[in-house]
Amino acid sequence: MKHLFSVTIAFLLFLCCIVLFTGCLKPESSIGLGLQPETDLLNLVTTDTLTLEIFTVREDSLETDELSTAVLGRVFQPRIGWTTAGFATQLRLSAPGFNFGTNPQVDSIFLSLRFTGDTYGQLSPQSLLVQQLTASISLDSTYYSNFNPEVTHDILNDELQGGVSLNPSDDLIIGEDTIVSQIRLNLKPSLGQTILDQDTSVFNNNESWLDFFPGIVVSTQGNGVGAAGIDISSGLSLMRLHYHNDTDTSFYDFLISPLSARVNMFSHDYVAALSTLNSPVNDSVSVDGGRSLYIMSGAGLKTHIKIPFLESINNSIDTISGDTISLGCAIQKAELIFTLDDSYFDSRYPPQDQLYILTENSEGSPISTPDQMSLGVNIDGYYDSQNKTYRFNISRSIQHLLNRSSGAYYGNFSPENPIPPFYIVSSRAGISIQGVVLNGTDAGENRPQLVITYSH
Repeated sequence: MKHLFSVTIAFLLFLCCIVLFTGCLKPESSIGLGLQPETDLLNLVTTDTLTLEIFTVREDSLETDELSTAVLGRVFQPRIGWTTAGFATQLRLSAPGFNFGTNPQVDSIFLSLRFTGDTYGQLSPQSLLVQQLTASISLDSTYYSNFNPEVTHDILNDELQGGVSLNPSDDLIIGEDTIVSQIRLNLKPSLGQTILDQDTSVFNNNESWLDFFPGIVVSTQGNGVGAAGIDISSGLSLMRLHYHNDTDTSFYDFLISPLSARVNMFSHDYVAALSTLNSPVNDSVSVDGGRSLYIMSGAGLKTHIKIPFLESINNSIDTISGDTISLGCAIQKAELIFTLDDSYFDSRYPPQDQLYILTENSEGSPISTPDQMSLGVNIDGYYDSQNKTYRFNISRSIQHLLNRSSGAYYGNFSPENPIPPFYIVSSRAGISIQGVVLNGTDAGENRPQLVITYSH
């Protein structure tokens, strides 16, 4: 009896194993394969023959106030020209209500500017200039890259100091101390004594202090080359006043802090084919894009792109209630491709890591593209060093424009309602000195292309 029970148990276990095994088998997946069409259901079409009208224009002035980084120095970008950069900033009290004691006398005063580590061009020592603002700038105001503030005629820095290194890798030797990653500009002792001679009420708060000392402008005097990034937001850049009084010796810091109003300023002097853009009289001047296209940071240069015959690919029609309307097409992918013009490429001035693409609103102001405003869309714009190209995903932008062309949105294109242009502009535009030269429309297979894949 016991043996029969064991056999029964074994048989049941065997059946369970069979059920489990057959239940885990992958179902037949080839059913219906013969029904799949071999043709492309989407009827995809790819074109790269649309006409592009491209030229170089001057960039509009950029809003450059309250940025965390400034640029100081001057750089010659091959085939583009000179860019000079400096900044204006407030110096705020590190401790309001401070008292310098009885009979304070200046020992030394200097401006310490902390490097960010970014450098541009070939670096050589430069003579820098520090001047005082005649009127304070404000955190509540908007300032642009072409800001040209009024300054006093007095030069605040010690002109006998000579050239200053803008290389963050160079150690600064002060006495027996090695100081890293900063510029130290000696200021005239008379400035320090003037500060110490003020009534204590000047130092009660930042408002009274800034009424007395509105701030400074730091610039280059035009000798030497290269530029460096300067930290102007963390409080690590400062003006330090060493002094002694009848009882003590100490120092006090005036900070470039996150609360300091500050503005980055740029100027450009273009060369060769771009020299016509130096005149400020006519902002509509452009440089033909047949040979080359130019992009420069610091409110420098941008590439202007028109697609005059974009609506020509909107050629599907349908009839609804007796009315013929254009249904247009569905964009699967639209990509603008630019190739580096390396015929005169200089490795000491590498291409920018990324460029941006913008479009324009009905008032003519630059705005982000629909692709940039859409979550999860990779607009790209990064430099591909292997293929020496920049690619920009503008799929949604093109779809919106074609919808508009078909009457689905905004009304049809017309002289009063033209296709808005695109612009290729510099990244880090307000905190760097970088440029790039791209192939123009006459460069054969390396010309700029708009590659569109779409279905009707």
